[in-house]
Amino acid sequence: MSVRAYDDVPATILLVDDRPENLVALEAVLEPLGHSLLCAGSGEEALKHLLVHDVALILLDVQMPGMDGFEAAARIKERERTRDIPIIFLTAYSKDAVDAMEGFSHGAVDYVTKPFVVGLLQAKVSVFIELYQKTQELRRQSEVLALRLDQHFETEARNLRKLADAAVVINSTLSLEAILGVINDSAREVIGAHEAETLITAARDAHSAERSRSFSSKYEGWAATAGVADLSGIYSVVWERNEPVRMTKKEIEASFASRGVFDVSATHPMLEGWLAVPLAGRTGRSLGLIQVADKIEGDFTEGDEVVLVQLAQLAAVAIENAERYEHEHHIAETLQRSLLPDDMPAVAGLELSACYQPGSVGIQVGGDWYDVFVLDERRVALVVGDVVGRGTRAAAVMGQLRTAIRAYAVHGLAPAELMTSLDRVLQGVSGSAMATAVYVVLDLEDRSVEAVSAGHPQPLLVPPSGPARYLQLDAHVPLGVLSVPVFQSSTAILDPGSLLLFFTDGLVESASLPLQEGLDRLIGVMDAGMGATVASIEGLCEQVISAMVPHGSEDDIAVLGARVS
Repeated sequence: MSVRAYDDVPATILLVDDRPENLVALEAVLEPLGHSLLCAGSGEEALKHLLVHDVALILLDVQMPGMDGFEAAARIKERERTRDIPIIFLTAYSKDAVDAMEGFSHGAVDYVTKPFVVGLLQAKVSVFIELYQKTQELRRQSEVLALRLDQHFETEARNLRKLADAAVVINSTLSLEAILGVINDSAREVIGAHEAETLITAARDAHSAERSRSFSSKYEGWAATAGVADLSGIYSVVWERNEPVRMTKKEIEASFASRGVFDVSATHPMLEGWLAVPLAGRTGRSLGLIQVADKIEGDFTEGDEVVLVQLAQLAAVAIENAERYEHEHHIAETLQRSLLPDDMPAVAGLELSACYQPGSVGIQVGGDWYDVFVLDERRVALVVGDVVGRGTRAAAVMGQLRTAIRAYAVHGLAPAELMTSLDRVLQGVSGSAMATAVYVVLDLEDRSVEAVSAGHPQPLLVPPSGPARYLQLDAHVPLGVLSVPVFQSSTAILDPGSLLLFFTDGLVESASLPLQEGLDRLIGVMDAGMGATVASIEGLCEQVISAMVPHGSEDDIAVLGARVS
């Protein structure tokens, strides 16, 4: 039986959006990947396409007239033919992104916010297509083998179907921890072993490897009491040969002795037989190994090797993709933190506190930022903003906006004029980027405030006595939305001891917390003991974040507090 490489399996991507220009943009982004693109202008048209086309991935707009994205996704998941097709929701703004989170209950596996980050969208699509292609290969092989009457091939076919099911599960996550858990559970099930373990190590050093293990009830006691044995001597056999290694109970005991492995517990599952295969990346780079131990019935066979090699190929694709995303996350977070102020300026008559917290969900950081700088002997500028989107691009745009604000402020631009100039900068940097920001000039001599907001949550004013309230600033659209925006500033006078609290939307909005409810809750938190009456506001922002999102936020959060004497 000849088998072609899984990346030769044809793949079709269904693009669903009621706006023709959005479909054109999606086609331009995805055409370089070399896959077949199928377009639909409505949910109804998408369902008709799915009756006759085999689709690997669906990019589905949330907001559409008639049948919206949620209803279309629900109907897709109702059909046996289409229920396993991964769906990525396409959302227009941050609020839509929050709504899209609810769509996971309809079967979506991810969402992307417009305007699209080209590299990120291509990378996400490539992940799901690679896993689809591998799944299709496994399913095709299982269908061929299922036709064989011989019991040996019947068993292989069942195992391949299990591997295909594992591919579907891996298809829905980019979390390395979750991927390893699925790999181990699948290895134990398809091979019929009591224990399975995956080691991830770029260097061939089993001491520093990242381990993930799955075992049956037979080895619960062993796992609870046994220490981590130094098995690098036996693991090196796999890496030296760069091919599967299979040993019976007698062979593994002899191999332990010959390779100087003496600290293995007498109840270790490897002593009952062992099978391991190397994990190799696309370029042949060693990623680690997958091993199974103590087969439930008999010894490990050549057929077991074949199945575990198939699982290793699937696992290697998923692991490398997870590594790539984690690397991108590290770069973006490092870049973003480097662009935030190291310290708050020391200003007589003004107490300052600030905090930035990356989101706890996903692998991309956002473009949230804050800044404080002195304009002259009596005036201080305070700014908080949020670039729509995630990843290194959002962080880089954030840095450019922060630098531009400082430059315009130093040249004496009033808040409204400064925001207009900032909008031109953003549109010059990227015609598709969008950001929100609030800019405040605080005069410490008379405690006057001149402020302008571009689509950003209003700062919270906490007076020394009385309830907290939000500053009433004129409403304006976010930066980058209108070709010629008009901004107007608002003014206010603060009482001595008043506190201004600036924040990004991650503090007050999430999939489970509507914006207005979050804004009301923040007032309650400040009125309940974190307001202007606290002795010092040092650490205030961390306390506010902890009170508002005790279990972490899906989105990034920037918080800035300023109290006047």
